[in-house]
Amino acid sequence: MSLVDSAKSGLSAAGGLIDKLPVIGDYRSKEMRRDADKRLREAIARRLESYRRKLTSLERDLVSAGRLRSLPDMERAVGRLQLLIDRIRTAAYGYAPFFDLNKVREPELERLMAFDQAIGEKVDEINGRIDTLNAAMQSGEGYQKALDELMEALNVLHADFDQRSQAMLGAGMPSDAGDAVMPDPSLDSLPAPDPNR
Repeated sequence: MSLVDSAKSGLSAAGGLIDKLPVIGDYRSKEMRRDADKRLREAIARRLESYRRKLTSLERDLVSAGRLRSLPDMERAVGRLQLLIDRIRTAAYGYAPFFDLNKVREPELERLMAFDQAIGEKVDEINGRIDTLNAAMQSGEGYQKALDELMEALNVLHADFDQRSQAMLGAGMPSDAGDAVMPDPSLDSLPAPDPNR
């Protein structure tokens, strides 16, 4: 067995022993769930970022065509989409200090992941709305209706994401399309970690 293999074997054995210690194994399991949720949200954010680039391209097309009166509404849509990307990317993910593991239980983290996955399954609607907007711009018909529908879809996703903190308690899940949940500012994010702990 090479030195590298021996080191890996030793590390694996040590990791197995550590996982069996009280609290440590539970902590690692939770950290893995937090990390998985963070990666899930990053994947959703990247997908939305590609949609934002498409929308920005349409914005440039408006400028090139001299349709400056239509620009403010398009800029609002781009800004709304960018805000959604930022919210998803920077959302809290079940943080709890090392010795306060009982504050965030694994079922709560599972609900958080299920919530974020449900959000991820809805974001492709944004891409469809942008394609519809592009078609309306090309045909010269239905532009305002297509833009309004895009904004409505973005507002629904924002309203759904406002329920994320409730989802951790099992109380909130993404709404059906067109059935926007009114935002509750007090539930917008989980408490920030205390740096003094």
